[in-house]
Amino acid sequence: MSVNPHISVSVIIATHNRAARLRQTLEALLEQKTPDSLGWEVVVVDNGSTDDTLEVFRTMAMRAPGRLRYVSEPRLGKSRALNAGLKAARGAVVALTDDDVSPADDWVATSATVLDKWDAHGAGGRILPRWEAEPPKWLRESRRLLDALGIMYFDGSAKLPIAAGGHPQVWGGNMVYRRSALLALGGFDVALGPVGSRRYCEEDVDIVRRMLESGRPVVYDPDLVVFHRIPRARVTRAYFWRVMWDKGEGQALAGDDPPSSPTLAGVPRWRFRHLARLFGSSLLAVICRRAGAFDEVLDCAMAAGTTWGQMKRARREHQQGGGGEHPQPAAAVRAR
Repeated sequence: MSVNPHISVSVIIATHNRAARLRQTLEALLEQKTPDSLGWEVVVVDNGSTDDTLEVFRTMAMRAPGRLRYVSEPRLGKSRALNAGLKAARGAVVALTDDDVSPADDWVATSATVLDKWDAHGAGGRILPRWEAEPPKWLRESRRLLDALGIMYFDGSAKLPIAAGGHPQVWGGNMVYRRSALLALGGFDVALGPVGSRRYCEEDVDIVRRMLESGRPVVYDPDLVVFHRIPRARVTRAYFWRVMWDKGEGQALAGDDPPSSPTLAGVPRWRFRHLARLFGSSLLAVICRRAGAFDEVLDCAMAAGTTWGQMKRARREHQQGGGGEHPQPAAAVRAR
C-alpha cells in the first residue's frame, strides 16, 4: 500500500486477548494533543484474539471516526502482527507501542518530528512505570528487574549503539521508524517476539540491530515518553522467576548451534552439573539471607529454563527429522 500524503504518522499496536488493556491504550491515544495540520492514524492489529477485542475497537472507533483502523492477523506472533500493521500503514512515519502502554499526550506530535530532528531512521525514548500497586524496595532498586519490565527512564539523549547491557536503549513499548526503512529490512523477524501467551521477546532489539548494521541511524530521545501500566501480578518474585525461566527457554529454543559436548536428552551434560551448582548456591543464599540471594535464584531459574528449552529443541529437531513441520520459536529477553 502506498503512503497517503494526508497521513504523516501511523501508530501501530499489536494485541492478543487483552481487550481491557487495549481500551486504556486507545483512550490515551484519542486524548493526544496534535497540531491541526498533522494527519495521523491508529492501526490496531488483532493477533488472533478470542476475547472482546473487536468490540472494544468498535466502541473506541466511534469516538473518533476515521482515526482508528482495524487489521486482523490470525497467525499468532507479535512480529507477524507488526508486519501486517506495517503493510496497512499509510504514514511515512510509524510509531509503535504496546497494548499495556499509555503514551504521553504529546507522543504522536513528538513522533512526527523526532526523526527529522536527529536525521535518523529510528528513535525511542522513555518508558516510565505506572504501578497498579506500590512496588517493593527490592524491585525499585534493581536495574535488572526494571529492565525485565521494559522500564527506560534515562533523561539524556544518545545515538545508538550503546554497549551491550548499557543504557539507554530503544525498546518495543516506545519506537518510531521511517516506514520505508522498516520495509527495506523486510519488517520484523517472525522467528522472534511473543507468540500467544508466551512472552518471548527480542524482536525490538533485533530490528534496532539490523537498522544499525544497515547504516540507518537510531537515537534515544527522552522527549518521546510513554507510561507502561504494570499490574499487581508483576511485582512479585514469582513473576520474575517465570520471566527468567522463559528467557532461558526462549534463547535455547531459538539457538541453532549444535551442542559441542556429550549430551543427555539433547542437553550438554555439563549444563546439568551447572544447574545443580546454581540450585545449591541459591538455596543456601536464601536460607542464609545473603545479599543478592534473589539474583542467584533468578540465575538458577534462567539456567533451568535453558536446560528445559534445549530438551524441547532436541525433541523438535527429532520430530522435524521425521518429516513434521513446526514453527521456529522465538528468543526471550524480557517480559511484556
